[in-house]
Amino acid sequence: MKHFKTLLAASVALMMGTQAQAWEPEGTVEFVVPYSAGGGSDVNARLLVEAWRKHGIVDANVVVLNKPGGSGAVGNTYTFSKDGDPNTIQTYVSGQMMSSISNNAAVQLEHLTPLGTLTLDTLLLVTRSTEDYADFAALVEAAAKEPNSVTIGGVSRGSEDHLVFTMLNDSVDAELQYVPFDGGGDVLSALLGGHVDAAIFNPSEIGQQVEAGRAHPLGAFSEERLAAPFEATETFGEMGYADVAISLFRGYVGPPNMPAEAVAYWENALKEAYETETWQQEYIADKGLIGRFIGAADSAEFYAREAEKYQRLLEAVGFVN
Repeated sequence: MKHFKTLLAASVALMMGTQAQAWEPEGTVEFVVPYSAGGGSDVNARLLVEAWRKHGIVDANVVVLNKPGGSGAVGNTYTFSKDGDPNTIQTYVSGQMMSSISNNAAVQLEHLTPLGTLTLDTLLLVTRSTEDYADFAALVEAAAKEPNSVTIGGVSRGSEDHLVFTMLNDSVDAELQYVPFDGGGDVLSALLGGHVDAAIFNPSEIGQQVEAGRAHPLGAFSEERLAAPFEATETFGEMGYADVAISLFRGYVGPPNMPAEAVAYWENALKEAYETETWQQEYIADKGLIGRFIGAADSAEFYAREAEKYQRLLEAVGFVN
């Protein structure tokens, strides 16, 4: 009897596994990135696709489709239009959520299908070199001498970049000027081209430039020091700005009414990618991120809590009423 029960349990597990893997994508999968090429979400998507390909996790042809514009609204709207399509997935980050709330966008979190979360992130304030500004105090000093003369680049109005800029601007005895762009790649081009004095980036967007000496971090919006190449960068809390900090998420969603078997497939594909050395080393470790796998159902709850938090923060800084 014991042997029979063991066999029965094994058979049930096998059948459940077969059912869970019954659906697989056919044809081309569109991986929507609601920001321009070169930004944090774009880097995230392309490295994820590489992990899937390299480790044989997803056999389908996955094409990254950049849909910048409207602070993420263009991409969100496109994914929303793919109602029920199991072959459409999208990056979904804190900035999209903030922009959707602050701009009262037509497509909000509840209109999309959470699939999972793989990393937590933060932001940095960066200038080109120490010749521009040796440290954040030097930047504030320059801005105090001539209000609105110091320009800070970031992604769109109402985004996480704009939010931390406002938090920072409200905390210093100076007036800084925010210059919005469609995506992180555009912000980087503006900084390196000398079109803005400093800019706000995710670690993954600016790490290579810092290592190459083409960018100089002035401060981190994290609660603790980040890993290399940012280990020498002070947090704004360490500089005396205790309330200037933020933690961001990098997740993934699908269209509304995505079939349950497709949700299960993509959740599993995300989990398997998270466990690979490619993801752990080339993304999390190399780009100074915090690894955190959160499944589809838990991500839905997590995002809902974050939406409530951002609503409060955005109200506090006057972005929404």
